[in-house]
Amino acid sequence: MKLITIFLAATLLPTILCGQAQPKPSLEAIRTADIIKIDGFLDEEAWETAPVGSDFTNLQPVPWIKPKQKTDIRVLYNDKGFYVGGMLYDEHPDSIQMELTERDDLGNTDWIGISLDPYNSGQNGFAFLTTPANVQFDAQYSTDGYDENWDAVWQSKAVVRDNGWSVEYFIPFSAIRFPKTDVQSWTINFARGVQRNQEQSFWTPIDPNIDGYLNQCGVLTGIRDVNPPVRIQATPFLAVYGLTARDAGAGKASTGSSITGGMDLKVGLSEAFTLDMTLIPDFGEARSDDQVLNLGPFEQRFDEQRAFFTEGTELFNKGGFFYSRRVGGSNYFGSPNSQMLEGEVVVDNSQRASLYNATKISGRTANGTGIGFFNAVEQENKAVVRSIEGEEREILTNPLTNYNVMVVDQNLKNNSSVTLINTNVVREGAAPDANVTGLLFDLHNNANKYAIAGSFGYSQRFLPEETSTGHKASLVIGKISGNWTWRAKYGEESDTYDPNDLGILFANNEREFEGVISYNYRKPFLNGFFLNGAAGWDLEYSRLYKPDKFTGAETEVWVDGQTKHFWDVNFWLETSLSDQFDYFEPRVKGRFLRNPGQRNVGGWVGTDNRKAIRLSTNFNSNGYYGADRSDFYLNVNSRFRISDRLSFNAGVFRGREKNEVGYVNRATVGTDTEVYMGKRDVTSVEASLSGKYSFSANMTLNLRMRHYWSGVSYNSFHLLAEDGTLADTDYDQNHNQDFDAFNVDLIYRWRFAPGSDMFVVYKSNITDFDQQRSGGYGDSFMGLWEDTPRNGSVSLKVVYWLDYAGFIKG
Repeated sequence: MKLITIFLAATLLPTILCGQAQPKPSLEAIRTADIIKIDGFLDEEAWETAPVGSDFTNLQPVPWIKPKQKTDIRVLYNDKGFYVGGMLYDEHPDSIQMELTERDDLGNTDWIGISLDPYNSGQNGFAFLTTPANVQFDAQYSTDGYDENWDAVWQSKAVVRDNGWSVEYFIPFSAIRFPKTDVQSWTINFARGVQRNQEQSFWTPIDPNIDGYLNQCGVLTGIRDVNPPVRIQATPFLAVYGLTARDAGAGKASTGSSITGGMDLKVGLSEAFTLDMTLIPDFGEARSDDQVLNLGPFEQRFDEQRAFFTEGTELFNKGGFFYSRRVGGSNYFGSPNSQMLEGEVVVDNSQRASLYNATKISGRTANGTGIGFFNAVEQENKAVVRSIEGEEREILTNPLTNYNVMVVDQNLKNNSSVTLINTNVVREGAAPDANVTGLLFDLHNNANKYAIAGSFGYSQRFLPEETSTGHKASLVIGKISGNWTWRAKYGEESDTYDPNDLGILFANNEREFEGVISYNYRKPFLNGFFLNGAAGWDLEYSRLYKPDKFTGAETEVWVDGQTKHFWDVNFWLETSLSDQFDYFEPRVKGRFLRNPGQRNVGGWVGTDNRKAIRLSTNFNSNGYYGADRSDFYLNVNSRFRISDRLSFNAGVFRGREKNEVGYVNRATVGTDTEVYMGKRDVTSVEASLSGKYSFSANMTLNLRMRHYWSGVSYNSFHLLAEDGTLADTDYDQNHNQDFDAFNVDLIYRWRFAPGSDMFVVYKSNITDFDQQRSGGYGDSFMGLWEDTPRNGSVSLKVVYWLDYAGFIKG
């Protein structure tokens, strides 16, 4: 994925139009009535009539120079879509890299890519890439980055020849969005990657010192008298599951099976807006979550793995108000234990809330107005419990819930934007409802150097007897283009701001001031040993919002670069400027833990990713001023590419926290609350192994195994004093912990027709938790295979893509 980082991640920064616009190259598309066979050979006469786009310019490894290999691009079109033909010359065709990987997962390979912005917004667009091994990659651009989970159905074919390789694309107009006008003029660029040279070159030159990517691209002309097609696509699915589960001490595992079916539906409401709906969704092919032992005061954040919630969600993710894992997540009331009577046992309890349906409507008008609407309905869940007498009753664990997100995002002059977003949660019964409204703005000057951005959020939680409200606000001013860049930021969250019904915020009640300055050097230096490099300095100062109290200050310096051997290096040094005052770890309002200041040294090194064996490692070492306390984290990863079809990745992480101070318990004494803290040694190990075998560009087998272990041993217990220090206590309960999680995901995927997939999935999960002093990683791992809770599944899922346009002749 690293090889296309510059091509896609240029849009991670807000894009800007130049104050002094430079002439941009243009390429004319030619209408054809000929039948173009997508075979990669470009042997139809129509190709000879199309103008050639060439004269590429490097961006990587050294910008502004000409690439070593020549590239020619041509574009044709008809009423159904447009064709792109490319001849990618190579003086050494036997050295073309062409690792065979899964769709949207480019490996060690050459590639050719198209960037497209039909509305000429400079902010939103599409990317289509393919490789000599015919692996496809597509994505959607936005100012917040790129969405590689977006999938379109399009055709491509590449052929390796004696003078390089050639490629043909056909991208149907139904795969993109464009304005309804007689004459089209689209922002476009073409990019090529030559992996053995780590070369990335562009038809329209890209200046890395100018903020933004799409705003620097060229123009495609010539497309006229085409109409946005009717877009109706349905993907019905059928899934069959075999399930096993065993509780600790249960002996024999229980088994079961299920059959489920549903459908995803896409309907083009206009040339710009699309309705996406999933009915009775199934996410069985999504990867298992990485469980960890969480000792902190905040919940664990899980990555989204479900396709419906990752594809085409860039509007809904603006401002960070929407955390999709809330939808169809854990039961709102959690475990039924708190509502159970003495002697009752749980007979049946679904751990997660299921969805009836979920719907998205999104798009952007020709005037740059983006509108998004999301709605999902979550089922009611009830646990079944049984008394000693054998009588059963139901306990509500999750109410019927409706989740809603609405967004309006307006592109402004100079690639600026303003966004209004609202999230809303309505629950049946006495459970609280919630609403959050956010306003974002991002403004740039005409000179393409400076920007000012900000946000405001207002939260409301409607409880049975009261309504709780809160706010957050931030303002950022910065220089965003050039070798030197800087930014100054202020942000705050009030002590009552709470977006967590449909968002995620680990801590409110904060104020933060931050200043950052950085320098990027794009040319070789130190006698050419480094191809490029960067350095920066950061200063942070934080306080509570209420009461207004100092919590900490720290500063950091960092450097990074890439060597002429294509090793990537990054090192940093961070130090506190004072003691740190933690108001969250004690878990009692108004109380705080006074931690000594710390110093952190860290680094990351990655070897040449072109090689069959690649190693990378990163480390962090923390020391605390005046305290017998330290942390050390080491992560080592290796990639073994056995062939262009088979590769393995192995990684080991080890963290050791000596005498870490954390919350253990509290007690009420009269009108006071006593908080007990513990000094503990925490050792965590995570070992993972993944492998992939590609039978073809449309058929892959992926394996992922992960074992996580964390052992916690307490050395002493202390009473938290009012000044945040630790006092002596006779408290002496057992809080040692030993936690293991072992996961296996084996996924076979076959794309047997355009947009249609068959999945065969095996999953296994084993967890073990004990409140005892750990005997170490080895003992804990061996104990996993004893009488521990586990569950597993085997599933077959078939998804078939139906397109209305495919039934229309002409």
